Amino acid sequence: MLIPTLRKEIQLLRRDPRVLVRLIVLPVLFIAIFGYVFNTDNSKQHEARPITVWNGAGGNGELITRALDASQMFAVVPAATARAVEDQVAGHQTAVGLIVPPDFDPMHGHPATLLLDPREPPQVAGPLRGAVVGVVTRAVLREAALPDVVAVRAPIGATSTLDELSSAFQLTVPGNAVLFGFFIALTCALSFAEERRSGTWRRLLASPVSTWQLLFAKLVPYIALGTLQVGLLFAIGAFGFGMPIGGSLPALAVLTVGVACSATALGLLIASLSSTEKQISSLGSVLIMIMGLVGGAMFPRALMPHVMQQVGLFVPHGWALDGYYQLIVGKGTGFADVAKPIAAVYGFAVLFTVIGVRRFRFDQ
Repeated sequence: MLIPTLRKEIQLLRRDPRVLVRLIVLPVLFIAIFGYVFNTDNSKQHEARPITVWNGAGGNGELITRALDASQMFAVVPAATARAVEDQVAGHQTAVGLIVPPDFDPMHGHPATLLLDPREPPQVAGPLRGAVVGVVTRAVLREAALPDVVAVRAPIGATSTLDELSSAFQLTVPGNAVLFGFFIALTCALSFAEERRSGTWRRLLASPVSTWQLLFAKLVPYIALGTLQVGLLFAIGAFGFGMPIGGSLPALAVLTVGVACSATALGLLIASLSSTEKQISSLGSVLIMIMGLVGGAMFPRALMPHVMQQVGLFVPHGWALDGYYQLIVGKGTGFADVAKPIAAVYGFAVLFTVIGVRRFRFDQ
């Protein structure tokens, strides 16, 4: 009974081309758009972060400090010397520092130096790096072909696991993969409503199979499809958009399966809370978009106010993205580094499943 049920779900998925568009085409489109936008975007945030700056370049340096202040993302803290910036970042007094040397001239190979605290996790350091480089670049240069305006490194004597953020797609691919990966929940929930409406569900209940086996056979194809969808998006990011992956691929795969399990379990929960396709579409779409927003799938949590960063941990999206950023941006990261995000994502899957099964109406 399990194998025919699995075949039935796969055939239903193949019949509806809208599923392919919703799960694959749309996220690839979003990845491309947001990836190119964030290469030059200067999004505002609500809380300015302190950045220690030593200006040794006179007028050019003042142009940079004014641009950083005007961005509303950073509050410039002047430093007396370049060494003072090094010491503050190395001593974890500030997460980011900028040294503008007296010979600052990016057109002739003399960039400013951006220092990042090596203790900052990749999901925080990556967006900070991109924001500072973007602000400084736009403040100094207007040409289409831009040289390196800022060289990024850890303070002298400190080591960092942060890989080179050579592509904005290291931020946009995980965000869009998680955002659209959870749309499998909507597809799963709608399949329950369709089978109830057509009477297929009642016929399945009459078969000599226990309810838990029936649910298992119903959910497994969506877990597999969700895993394939997210994995395909990461493959497109890596091979299509040149996104480097610095961490463990097996850990990335385990986390991806957890995301698919959590999304599918959320679909079961949505189906248990709704009785019609219209209710599922309304509730599911709003719920998934809100979870994606607070979880950082649309805008990096690292650039959100502190309260919103904590709220993002109440949805699986926030934990999943923390794990993905660690594995993609961090050099040599593995299972130990993402143990908490993996446990949290699978924990949400169990929670959604337990609540969904308890509220699910099997007799309808």
